[in-house]
Amino acid sequence: MPDTISPQLRSWAERLNGFGRLGQPCFFLVDFELERPQLWSLDELGPAGVRFSFPAHADHRITSAEPPPLVPRHISPRRYEQAFSIVRAGIQRGDSFLVNLTFPTPVAYAGSLTSLFEHSQAKYRILYPGNFVCFSPETFVTVDARGYIETRPMKGTAPNTPAGRAYLLGSQKEVAEHATIVDLMRNDLSRIARQVNVTEYRYLRPIESGGGGLLQTSTRLGGQLPGDWRSRLGDLLIELLPAGSVSGAPKSATLDLIRRAEIDRRGYYCGIGGYYDGNTLDSCVIIRYVEQVGGAFNFRSGGGVTARSTPTEEYAELRAKIRVPRREK
Repeated sequence: MPDTISPQLRSWAERLNGFGRLGQPCFFLVDFELERPQLWSLDELGPAGVRFSFPAHADHRITSAEPPPLVPRHISPRRYEQAFSIVRAGIQRGDSFLVNLTFPTPVAYAGSLTSLFEHSQAKYRILYPGNFVCFSPETFVTVDARGYIETRPMKGTAPNTPAGRAYLLGSQKEVAEHATIVDLMRNDLSRIARQVNVTEYRYLRPIESGGGGLLQTSTRLGGQLPGDWRSRLGDLLIELLPAGSVSGAPKSATLDLIRRAEIDRRGYYCGIGGYYDGNTLDSCVIIRYVEQVGGAFNFRSGGGVTARSTPTEEYAELRAKIRVPRREK
């Protein structure tokens, strides 16, 4: 749970509690810093221009031409190494075991966020006009009709090749990083649910993505929420934020490191998006993310840094994630 709750976050939680109590379908966003939460009933989405496509709410409308390619511009490895050094020093002091370090990469792009949304493919897609589009493969939490809450943190990324598979399965750094996040998420869930258990540990999952595709390691774990969870939906989610897989462990000290190391605030990148259908909840971590800043665009990406990490490998992973998963024709 965050140390302090802003009036905006408290108002958001109370409104979401009310939607849950009434069984009112809605869609919401929460930024990484927990300062600009948004909540819309489904009737309000159209006027806001917000669109989302989740497993239970598909949006396949195409109103725009296929987007031109995104071309990453250069970011200084030296600037990345400066941030990496701040993180590594914190890890060496014992402030953190794992830090998710992220960067915005400027991209040359002559299209619109709408065209990226409509022509991309991912488990979760979100369009927030004038702000961002994301095509995320990562579930944050789901809650079924019986109140069973499950999370599926994704940690460990490599090209979808035999060499990439061998790396993920054999790398001590990747194994340790994944175990740390699973332990963090188990502790987070245990604050709001009972009988929290891991049901599937560190399985490989291909991610549909342009440029050859990626492999990711994931774990499934979950527990049972109290019977009144719908009327407390906003309060329960606050207890889990920000998402552990895109922050680190221990969470509070790691967030301090992130604030000192990164270029600027993340905004909605690494926040969460969620769809409550009146009975069940599905939510995602907002990654694979293109933001619009005036007339310019950034692609935000990153990865987990541990004591075994090197700046060269982490910088390469950051660059490898700059890709748009194209919709199959």
